[in-house]
Amino acid sequence: MKKLFSISLLLVISIVSFSQDYYWVYLNDKAGTTFNPYDYFDQKAIDRRIKNGLSLYDITDYPLCDAYKTEIEKSVDEIVGESRWFNAVAVYANKEDILKVSQLDFVKDIVVIENDMQLASNKDEVAVYDQLSDDDLRSQLKRMGGEWFINSGIDGKGLRIAVFDGGFPGVDTHKSFEHLRTNNQIIKTWNFPKKKEDVYGWNSHGTMVLSCIAGFATEGNKMGLATGSEFLLARTEVGAEPAKEEVWWMMAVEWADKNGADIINSSLGYGADRHRTKDMDGKTCLVTRAANMAASKGILVCNAMGNEGDDKTWITLGAPADADSILSVGGIEPTSDFHISFSSYGPTADGRLKPNVVAYGYAMVAKKDGFAYAYGTSFSSPLVAGFVACAWQTKPELNAMEMKAEIEKSGDSYPYFDYAIGYGVPQAEYFMNKNRPAKEKSFAITEEDTVIIITPIQANQENIQRIYYHIRNATGLIEYYEHTEYYHQTENKAICINKSALNGGKILSVCSNGFTEEYISNDSNKPQNIIESPSVLNEHYAWLSKIPAIDKPSKFGVNAGFIIQPYFSFSHFLPSVPVNYDLSYFKSGSYNFGLRYKQNIVKWYSLGCNIEWSSSNIRLLNFVDWQTVYGFVSYKAKEKFYFHSLNFEIYQRLRLLPSGLLGFGLFWDTGIYGQYIMGAGYYYKIKTESTVIQSKQSFEDFVQPHYGIRTRIGYGVLSIYAQYRLSDFILESYEIPKLEAGFEITIPVSM
Repeated sequence: MKKLFSISLLLVISIVSFSQDYYWVYLNDKAGTTFNPYDYFDQKAIDRRIKNGLSLYDITDYPLCDAYKTEIEKSVDEIVGESRWFNAVAVYANKEDILKVSQLDFVKDIVVIENDMQLASNKDEVAVYDQLSDDDLRSQLKRMGGEWFINSGIDGKGLRIAVFDGGFPGVDTHKSFEHLRTNNQIIKTWNFPKKKEDVYGWNSHGTMVLSCIAGFATEGNKMGLATGSEFLLARTEVGAEPAKEEVWWMMAVEWADKNGADIINSSLGYGADRHRTKDMDGKTCLVTRAANMAASKGILVCNAMGNEGDDKTWITLGAPADADSILSVGGIEPTSDFHISFSSYGPTADGRLKPNVVAYGYAMVAKKDGFAYAYGTSFSSPLVAGFVACAWQTKPELNAMEMKAEIEKSGDSYPYFDYAIGYGVPQAEYFMNKNRPAKEKSFAITEEDTVIIITPIQANQENIQRIYYHIRNATGLIEYYEHTEYYHQTENKAICINKSALNGGKILSVCSNGFTEEYISNDSNKPQNIIESPSVLNEHYAWLSKIPAIDKPSKFGVNAGFIIQPYFSFSHFLPSVPVNYDLSYFKSGSYNFGLRYKQNIVKWYSLGCNIEWSSSNIRLLNFVDWQTVYGFVSYKAKEKFYFHSLNFEIYQRLRLLPSGLLGFGLFWDTGIYGQYIMGAGYYYKIKTESTVIQSKQSFEDFVQPHYGIRTRIGYGVLSIYAQYRLSDFILESYEIPKLEAGFEITIPVSM
């Protein structure tokens, strides 16, 4: 037992203690630094600060102390980047070296940079077209009333938009962006991973995103509204450098500020593979804090909510969409106008409304070599970013926070809101026509003895009517919300809500066709702790139904504290084997059925244990001289040793790449196992031309303990593994091979 403990301790020390990681090193001050804003800032950045009444000599804009950076560089493997705003250096170092850095007298704090980042886009693309009809082309803009801007010549001129993404291949050649090149509207570019200006390669995701802000399709038709804006293009995403991408995002925000950005579009998100849902509180994640800092400097950030809406392990938004002062954008389905299934939901962990607004989550985009339709909240966000540029052009006197509020008020559901659609889709008419006509009432709310009834009223010629409603408490937190659809030829249409659902002063808010009404029950002063679900009468279809007390993220998967899952594995014994017999390698091995418990310590490191039942067979060749012993000349024979065991393993897991839905990702396990042989025996079967002889001999009371080491490497549910028994195993004077290797399949019952 002492030996087993020693081996386990050695494994933990060797992998964890000496592993390398990424860290933010925060500094105490900026001693001895000087700063000239007129040399550092673009003129538009200076103008923005003056407009917002900000100092040009804010200490957050001062450079870091060079002497501090030089001293840190001596002790780490790499300085990855730095942040002026947070007075911090991002480094790559092992635990021993980072401990030395922490002891430097000018170091304030050290924080591990969590691993893994993914594009917020679903990245599914379909139906590539060379020609797109005017009607189809304009649908993603028409939904926002974009014709109001287009017909008035509003195109975002005078605004500068920064776009962060994984690359922009074809933007320097594609006809969709010819106007940007001809008019020199791409002001600056920077490739943060490569530390150079070239961004016109790599992931085409950025090309598609940019087209939703400022792209033209065939015949001069717009795909995005802000065709007159200027642009800053930053490559911050590479996919295989998960920890560095947070650093690059931080550096890109400061770069955008320095170069005069008014708007930032980020169709990127740090969610399930980096953090826990409780981290989405608007202050934990550093990129969230940076987004809020950008807002304080007069920049309006548009960020995609993420695509985890149908991921049971997460559901909620990803940072920096949880930032309080930015526009977080969700997606809706063009065919139904309801929330699109994959778009992430709000609220934030601290109960704030998200998303703020929504746009189509299925859009027509430009690719490197043509055009396509694509899914993803990555395209909802740039559609809104282009809208913001045009809206701001109509009201240039507003600051970023005032414009954010105006965008929310322009939502077609405002003042109604919920955690799927926010305030709805922003509408250009709000900025072009101050005297919008009042919306006609399209439903009635009545109260009976025990129920409140919402009855649709056909207010127009459309056959379909959509109703959105929520119930919120006195603090403004929504406790229940639902999106519904009715067909007006159906009779007896109604939504029936138990009165007790409004007890305790709760408010019912209903919206349909742009008209909103709120209702408080006469009995609402009665205390009630448990909300009763609304019930439905007659014809009604619920597209969305959420009760936060029930619909919480799964306790399983990458967001979970622990995972319990069954698995199956099979292996073969490997050379070398003892010399006193021959082994049929392909037919010799073990089948295992087990149950795994894994406890997440941090996102990238877990401890776990397995218990499994194993059945092993050792198939033999030339073990018995059948002709000499039995006189058989023509025969077929099968002979083997077999044994059954109960195994127990303890192991540690390093998660090397993001995991997605299954909670595994690319991982590497190392551990030790104990094996208790519960029974063993010998079996043979001889078949001659006329005779079949078979025999099975059990070794009575055969119980032996053994131990060894295991390692696994895999992705998702499939892994390869090897194990080596450290103890000797003898059956009838024959030694059983020690080395096995095979495959393991995990059964994802916890999804």
